[in-house]
Amino acid sequence: MSISIVDIAKKAGVSVATVSRALNNKGPVSAKTKALIQQIATQFNYTPNVSARGLSSQKTETIGLILPELADEFFMDILRGVDEAASRNGYYVMVSSSHSRRDMVETMLGFMSGGRVDGVILMAPMLHQNFRDMIARVSRPLVLLNNYDKIPNTSCINIKNFQGAFSMTEHLIHQGHRRIALIKGPEGNNDAQQRMLGFREAMAKNNLELDTDLIVSGDFSSKSGYFAFMRLMNTEHKPDAIFALNDMMAIGCFEAAHVNNLTIPEDVALAGFDDIYMTRFLNPRLTTVHTPIMELGQRAVNYLLKMIHHEVDIKESHCEEINTGLIIGGTCSVNSTNGHSGY
Repeated sequence: MSISIVDIAKKAGVSVATVSRALNNKGPVSAKTKALIQQIATQFNYTPNVSARGLSSQKTETIGLILPELADEFFMDILRGVDEAASRNGYYVMVSSSHSRRDMVETMLGFMSGGRVDGVILMAPMLHQNFRDMIARVSRPLVLLNNYDKIPNTSCINIKNFQGAFSMTEHLIHQGHRRIALIKGPEGNNDAQQRMLGFREAMAKNNLELDTDLIVSGDFSSKSGYFAFMRLMNTEHKPDAIFALNDMMAIGCFEAAHVNNLTIPEDVALAGFDDIYMTRFLNPRLTTVHTPIMELGQRAVNYLLKMIHHEVDIKESHCEEINTGLIIGGTCSVNSTNGHSGY
């Protein structure tokens, strides 16, 4: 009976990378797991494929991760998720930022060429047409994060941003708020667009009119949240609630409220999006949309490794979506209590 390294991995209940390390005495594998793998290989007379081993020797056991930036806590949580899942499977992570100081296309081409990495995880919230065309032609394993462009023959792992924004808007409405202001994200950003759509849909469903004076621009930074709050609270008809489309902008709102001697939620209710760690230290606790950021990175690694090990067709379109949930803090109504809502 002919058996492959993939078959051994399935029978042993481990990854292909673990089997490879065990059979080649390379990398960390527990004695118990190694013994099980060798037992299965012996039982089924496993013989390494010489040509396959030649191809395998070209593998770097390294994956590339390209993020928009590295300073933001949101992106650091993605990195933690990627690094944890990669390490568990015996892989290293090479990280790069596609910030404006470096062209994203050049970054990706550098990763994909020259055999530096076996595959790439890419978070590109704003994709220009030439970049989408290039992605469609990539012949190496590639997983996109939070991409809603439906590029043919690509794989993606997405957070349900629309669902999260819709649920939060309805929560504010159910709390009795009617004049709900929105602080948007950057123009052309996929996450921001999906969250904006969710907000609009919830307002329409509840027959609430959108006041354009209450929709202001932001760029996901705390500074933009600060100035957006100042603008909103200086309008003639002030909002009774503000929904900032990420937590950093909500943190900026907290600062602006303090400067103006305003109290949240007595003077204005406030909600955010992402549930980043630092919001736990706000007083009152921020009501926000929880996004499983680390899980986003972990799932991306898991699927990328399937592509690398030829367990799935790298040109077969694949998309996974991860649910969000609400974290109910004390910033939306005076009587709110801290807690979680269902997913």
